[in-house]
Amino acid sequence: MKNILLCFMLLAHTLTACASQILVSTASQINSGNWKSGDTIVMKNGTWVDQLITLKAIGTASQPIVLMAQTPGLVILTGSSHLGFSGNYIEISGLLFKNGTQSSSEIIGFRTSTVDFANNCRLTNCTIVDCNPADSTIDTKWVSLYGAKNKVDHCSFQNKSNMGTLMVAWLQTGIIPNHVIDQNYFGYRNSNLDAAGAELNGQEIMRLGDSSTSMLTAGIQVTNNFFEHCNGEIEIVSNKSCGNYFSNNVFFECHGMLTLRHGNGSTVDGNYFFGNKLSDAGGVRIIGENHKVYNNYFEKLGGTGFRSAICIVRGKLNSLANEYFQVKNALIAFNTMVDCSNAFTINYNSSSTYTMPPIGTVITNNNIYNTSNSNTNINISQTDTAMHIMWKNNMMNQGKYTNFSYSASEIITGKDPKMSLAGTAMNMYEPSIGSALADYSTSDYPDILVDIRGRDRASSAKIPGASQISGSTSRTMPSRKSVGASFFSNLDTEIRPIGTCPRISAFINNKLLTIRTSTDGNLCIYAISGESVFQKAITEGSVTTKLYSKGIYILRFTTKIGWLYCQKLVVN
Repeated sequence: MKNILLCFMLLAHTLTACASQILVSTASQINSGNWKSGDTIVMKNGTWVDQLITLKAIGTASQPIVLMAQTPGLVILTGSSHLGFSGNYIEISGLLFKNGTQSSSEIIGFRTSTVDFANNCRLTNCTIVDCNPADSTIDTKWVSLYGAKNKVDHCSFQNKSNMGTLMVAWLQTGIIPNHVIDQNYFGYRNSNLDAAGAELNGQEIMRLGDSSTSMLTAGIQVTNNFFEHCNGEIEIVSNKSCGNYFSNNVFFECHGMLTLRHGNGSTVDGNYFFGNKLSDAGGVRIIGENHKVYNNYFEKLGGTGFRSAICIVRGKLNSLANEYFQVKNALIAFNTMVDCSNAFTINYNSSSTYTMPPIGTVITNNNIYNTSNSNTNINISQTDTAMHIMWKNNMMNQGKYTNFSYSASEIITGKDPKMSLAGTAMNMYEPSIGSALADYSTSDYPDILVDIRGRDRASSAKIPGASQISGSTSRTMPSRKSVGASFFSNLDTEIRPIGTCPRISAFINNKLLTIRTSTDGNLCIYAISGESVFQKAITEGSVTTKLYSKGIYILRFTTKIGWLYCQKLVVN
C-alpha cells in the first residue's frame, strides 16, 4: 500500500512539475503553443492591437489551462482583436477589450472553428467596453457560447451600440449546454432605429438559442447579474430554448423585458425589475408552454401592453418556429408589483392572426400594491370564451381593471399589506408586521422553498407576494459593485428628480461627489472630496472630462433619461 501511495505522490509531483507559466506578448505565441494541463499563459501588460487569438487546448478539472492578464485590466485588446478557444477546461481571466472594431466575428467565441467547441471552460473577470464597428448597421456579437458546461462570471459588458445581440448561447442538436452566466454587469446599450423611429429587432443583451433550435433543451442558468439601461429593444433577455433558469437578476431602468420568446419549461424565479416609471420599462413576457414565473419583484414599471409587468401573449394557430406559440400551463405565483402602470396584461396581441388564448394557466398568490388608484392591475386585452386562467388568492389593495370581473377568492381588495422599504441594495418594498397578507397564507406549491431573498417557505405558510414577513435571508440582491470584473468600475449613479433636489451626493469609488443645481437650472459638479475642487455647468447632452489620480472620469447629464452619471474609463 505504501508503494502504491508513493507512486501516486510521484505521479502528482511529475504532473505539477510539467506545468509551466509562460509570459507571451503576441497572439502567435499563444496560437502555436503546445499547452498542457496546468499551464498558465500570461499575457504581457500593454495594448494588443488587431490580435487574433486561437487557443486550442485540453486541460483537466483539477489542472485547467489558464490564459490570464499579467495584471487584470492592463492587457487591453483593441482594433479587430478576437479571442477564440476550444477544448476542455480552459480559463480566461483579466482581459480588457476596449474600443474594438471587430466586424466579421464575435469578439470572444467559445470555439475555434465551426466544429471545434469549448467544454467545461470559463470566462471570468474580463471586460468588453465600447467595441463597435464604425458602421452601426453591421451585426456583431460580443460573446458567443458554444459547447457545454461553460461559465461566464464576474465580467462587465458596457456600451454596445451597433446591431447584433451582445451574448448568444448557440445550440447544437444532441448537446445540452448547461452553461452558467453569473454575477456579470451588462450596461448602457441604446437602440438603433429604423426610418420610422422604431427599434430594430436583434439588439438583445442576451439570447439563449434561436428560432430554429428553440425546442431543444438548454438548461442554462442566468443568475445574479445586473442589467442597467439596457435599451436595445423590447427583449433584453430573449429565451429561445427549453428548460432555462433565471434567478436573482436585477433589471434597472431598462427599456425592455425578460422575454420567454420561444421554447418551453423555463423558470423565472426571484428577479428584480426597477423602472422608475420609464414608459418602456417592462417585466416578463410569456409565450409557450409550462413556464413558471414566481417570487419576482416589479417596481414602478411604466410599460403597458407587451411591456407590462407581466404580459401573457395570445398565440397563433399552427405557429411557425419564429412566430408565437400558445401559452399553456403557465404558473404565475408569489410575485410583487409596486406602482406599476399595468401589472398584468392578459391575452395580448398586436396582429389579428393571433387567435389562440392562454389555457391551463394559474395566477395565484400575487401581491399588487399601489399607492394611488391610477394604475391598472389587470387588463384583459381580448375577452375570449376559450381562455382558461385560474385566478386565486391575489391581493390588490387598489387599482383599475379592464375587461375583468372577479370573485373574492380570486382577488382580495381593500386590505392593507403594510408595505415598507427594506434595507436592500435597491430599497425594495416588503410587508411588515401586521400585514393583511398574513391572513391569506397557503401551504400550496411545496416546490417553492424560499422567497425572493431566500427566506424559508417550505416549513412556514407562504403569504402572497415575493417576500415573507420574517425569517433569515440567504439570498442577496446584486448591486452594481457586487458584480462584474474586479478591475472595471461600473457606472456609479445617483438618480433623483433633478428639479426637486437642489443638492445630490453620491459616492464614486469612495470619493464623495456633490452636485448642485445652478440658478439657471443647469447642473454644477461642485466637488469631489479628496481631490481638487472644481465647478462645471452640465447642460443636456454635454460632457465634461476630468483626470484624477485613479483614472479618467466622464460626467454627463441627459434629461431624456433623467440621469447624471460618472463613468470611470481608465484604471491607473
